[in-house]
Amino acid sequence: MVKKSKWPLWIAGLLVFAQLVLAQNVKLAKIALGMSETDVRAALSSNSPFYINQPSDSPDLHYLVAEAETESMAFAFIDGKVSAFSVTHILPPGQLPFLPPGQQPTVPILRGLITKQTWAPTEINKGDTWWFSDATGAPLSNASQQCRPESGDAWAPFGAVPGAKASEPPAKSIEGLMKPSFTSYPSNCGVSIHLSETPAESEDSVVTVVRYQVLDIKAMNAFLQKHGQR
Repeated sequence: MVKKSKWPLWIAGLLVFAQLVLAQNVKLAKIALGMSETDVRAALSSNSPFYINQPSDSPDLHYLVAEAETESMAFAFIDGKVSAFSVTHILPPGQLPFLPPGQQPTVPILRGLITKQTWAPTEINKGDTWWFSDATGAPLSNASQQCRPESGDAWAPFGAVPGAKASEPPAKSIEGLMKPSFTSYPSNCGVSIHLSETPAESEDSVVTVVRYQVLDIKAMNAFLQKHGQR
């Protein structure tokens, strides 16, 4: 009997995403916007990640990193609920269990796995793909500038994260984790998803690293308004 390989969380989560695209609690990789930290830890328990908590200057905001060898995640909690999360997944060489035999994880193949479960991307630029919804949760498929930040970038590098062991560097999957920039958005926007695949010199490039970020724009705007930053 051939032992089946476990699918990475970012693929497993896509299988249920189609049922959730019209809700603000967008769910990918077993993680949904709106989850509590207890919910997150329960969802990731089978992976046994190393957790790092990071406070902020605001009592309403804190961060959590879940570090594992090939897949790490960073979460931003506003009022105790996930308002944004960033995922980095390193794809191993060889046949991947979620692709047909002989099929390579090229840029369009991996993009298509998400597109089939969501809606038409709002924008594609080589290995970068964006999806947006409006404030009701309805997909936006042709408004590439409608839900961009009103100033600055949507995300910033998460920064230095310690490894699971003090004597060792952090897992390679920590590289590229992001945290949301605290900047306001148009009020009619709901959720944004940004997929980044590397390498992506061409559509035939075989991807070795998948990163994506999910942001609850409504929660971000509410936080900024509460703290007088709008």
